[in-house]
Amino acid sequence: MIKTRGNVLNIGSINAWSGEPNLLAYSVSKGAIMTLTGNLGDSLMREYGIRVNQINPGWVLTEREKERKKEHGLSETWYEDLPAIIAPSGRILSPEEIAAACIFFLSDESGPVSGQVLTLEQHPMIGRNLPKDNKTFK
Repeated sequence: MIKTRGNVLNIGSINAWSGEPNLLAYSVSKGAIMTLTGNLGDSLMREYGIRVNQINPGWVLTEREKERKKEHGLSETWYEDLPAIIAPSGRILSPEEIAAACIFFLSDESGPVSGQVLTLEQHPMIGRNLPKDNKTFK
């Protein structure tokens, strides 16, 4: 990696910023990765020209997420009619949108950017990590 001046892309979570009541350990680990990204992004760029960045996705509509919400009692098409408070755009992120952000950070298009965190979410996350359980949708 030193020879090619490669780059590292960490995948975190919006929970790195504030977490949710039932995700303490998960949130702490994502926050730690964010700190690691900043520290290594600075030191490895200075010493070896290696970029280190991070993407913190918000709620992503994966097949597993569709099933999980159905297990919580939501309808088969719960994701087609989301309340604006949860999804101001009317939908949640797709895996393909996360992939596009990854491609950007891993390509030369992101230039000398290092030690940065890109949060992919529809609204500011500081102090606004609402629960995403079936009570929220009623």
